[in-house]
Amino acid sequence: MQADRRSALLRLGATALAVGSIGMGLLGASAAQAEAGFPARTVRLVVPYPAGGATDVLARAIADGLGKAWKRPVVVENRPGASSMIGSDVVAKAEPDGYTALLTITTLVQAPSLYAKPPFDPVKDFVPVTELGTTSLVFAVHNSVPATSLKEFIALVRARPKQFSYGSYGTGSSGHLYGEIFNEAARLDMVHVSYKGEAPELNDLLGGQVPMAVISVMGARPHAASGRLQALAVTGASRSPQLPDVPTFRESGIAGMDMTGWFGLLLPAGTPRPIVDKFSADVNRVLAQPDIKARMNDLGIVLTGSTPDAFNQTVQSDYARWGKVIRTRNIRLD
Repeated sequence: MQADRRSALLRLGATALAVGSIGMGLLGASAAQAEAGFPARTVRLVVPYPAGGATDVLARAIADGLGKAWKRPVVVENRPGASSMIGSDVVAKAEPDGYTALLTITTLVQAPSLYAKPPFDPVKDFVPVTELGTTSLVFAVHNSVPATSLKEFIALVRARPKQFSYGSYGTGSSGHLYGEIFNEAARLDMVHVSYKGEAPELNDLLGGQVPMAVISVMGARPHAASGRLQALAVTGASRSPQLPDVPTFRESGIAGMDMTGWFGLLLPAGTPRPIVDKFSADVNRVLAQPDIKARMNDLGIVLTGSTPDAFNQTVQSDYARWGKVIRTRNIRLD
């Protein structure tokens, strides 16, 4: 009897194992079919900034290109607020099925370090898809400032302690952080003036209310050409194609300003790799279109494209580097 019972239990276990294996196989086949048929419905690109800015314009160009390639609607959803944290958190907590993506900038890896309890981890809660492009920032001075080079400006500020301030488009923004790095590298004592966006910052710079500011390439270019502003240096490892006559900080003898701002596309962590790879390959094809390259160049964006693995390295390294800058200078938003 005991032998018969043992035999029955073994047969029951084998049957359960077989059924389980079939179930797992069906689940695997279902997942594979879903990935192969991606996308089967509307995809949304969440932009954590208001409509009309460079990030939004780039997102709409990519959405249009993907929509045509996929023959499925790709919609842009603007979710601004809290230094991009609101929109980014929406994607971090979305289903990892490829139908909700984040199109953002370097702020993704800066903002979490500005808060004591950030709602997400930019490395653990996202899977990078591709770097879309890069852009530089410009250190510009009002035309009343008697300096035509970064070296002259540094000498001027050192000669007049506590008399100079610099503007940025927000506390904790790249402009603010670069300004702090510059202050330390050049041994200056400029006071930071925070603005709610580049428009009011640029207005005060043009009006002379703030003598120096960190602004975008496209914000600086027309006013530098007209002589209302003097562009002294650009961030990044190489000169900006839109301002080829303006040297980099390294060329001007200041280290630590080589980091380049990026635009990137990410999906929620756990998104199947085949979907990530398809998203990346198709976006890179959109980025390669000459008309889109020309449009983005007019906005000061140099389109790059990359692989998920390469962009993942950028996200991780920049998160560590900017986090160190923020913690060292105790910059907080809460």
